[in-house]
Amino acid sequence: MMSEMNFDRIEDFLDGGLSDDQLKEFEKDLLDDPDLQMELDLHQEIDEAIMENDVMDLRNKLEAIEIPPKEEEKRKFKYLTKWNIVAASLALFVGLGSLLFLVNNKSTYPKEKVYSNYYKPYNVVMNTRSPDANIDNMLVTALKSYEARDYHTALKLFRQILDKDSTNITSNFYSGISNLEISEYHKANKNFTRVLRHKNNLFIEQSEWYLGFCYLMTNERDKAIKQFNSIAKGNSFYRTKAKEILSRLE
Repeated sequence: MMSEMNFDRIEDFLDGGLSDDQLKEFEKDLLDDPDLQMELDLHQEIDEAIMENDVMDLRNKLEAIEIPPKEEEKRKFKYLTKWNIVAASLALFVGLGSLLFLVNNKSTYPKEKVYSNYYKPYNVVMNTRSPDANIDNMLVTALKSYEARDYHTALKLFRQILDKDSTNITSNFYSGISNLEISEYHKANKNFTRVLRHKNNLFIEQSEWYLGFCYLMTNERDKAIKQFNSIAKGNSFYRTKAKEILSRLE
């Protein structure tokens, strides 16, 4: 349930009543809190819905009631009035079968929520051996750090391998996942792109999938949609999930 403080902030935001500092803080919280974004989207949808004639009649009747004189009581009355309108609006949505649309509408699915719902790190798979035994040993150590979720250490070891052999697919791929895990999305993009340029390897489909998340988290929405659309049209293991993501983004 939304807190009273967040209700106030959403109301003030929609009414243009936030100061510059409060506005910056609110916009930051929207990025960090998908639930707050969903509440804001719902309020905006409701504000549009109450423009319908039936709800406007309800608003007029409610506003005709004498407002209590004290400022604190005015605020409480505002809550009551607003939520009565909300209840009426939601009843209309249910009656029209539109509430489901609100829940599934892409506006309720910010990129962070898509990412948290569909992104998962890839399990370790050893698919190649290098003619250099030292590289093999270092790769095993790097993958152990990766499995332990010590991504910074893993990245250092992967980098040492790539400095010796830039075509090492396993190191490039798991560097990409490690960079995603520490929110280095641009670097992850480069890792997966190198894997895809190599073409014939075990990690092609996986790299296509994770590259879509790179685009998503770097605000390249059109590229993300194009990437997931390509996956959805193919025979990839990720095809079904890509279709689900597209239903949220498009």
